[in-house]
Amino acid sequence: MKKVMVWKVWMFLLAMTGATCSQAAEINLSSATDFIRMELVLKDVERRHSSYEMNVMLSPEATERIQRISRESIGQQMTVSINGWRISTATVQSVMGSQFRIAIPKSIAKDLLPTLID
Repeated sequence: MKKVMVWKVWMFLLAMTGATCSQAAEINLSSATDFIRMELVLKDVERRHSSYEMNVMLSPEATERIQRISRESIGQQMTVSINGWRISTATVQSVMGSQFRIAIPKSIAKDLLPTLID
């Protein structure tokens, strides 16, 4: 009986360790305060995708935040949200900088784009 209880405790601890390691980091960006430049590519005949591309340049404060979060999340999943809309989840390969390109799925773009105009 005691061996069964010890086994259950170990399985619980193992499951909890796996659950905490797989939790994705999140970065929530506001176009009004975190972006100092946005460029949106709505159409590119050379690249047919199911998304739009947005090039952004972050404010110094947002740059520090995204660098810290991406540094702590290398090798893990990170979700990027803009104005409350979840845009993308990907594995962090390196520390992110102040400029990057993000793909905005067309299914989200119709709701997100009006919020970018502030």
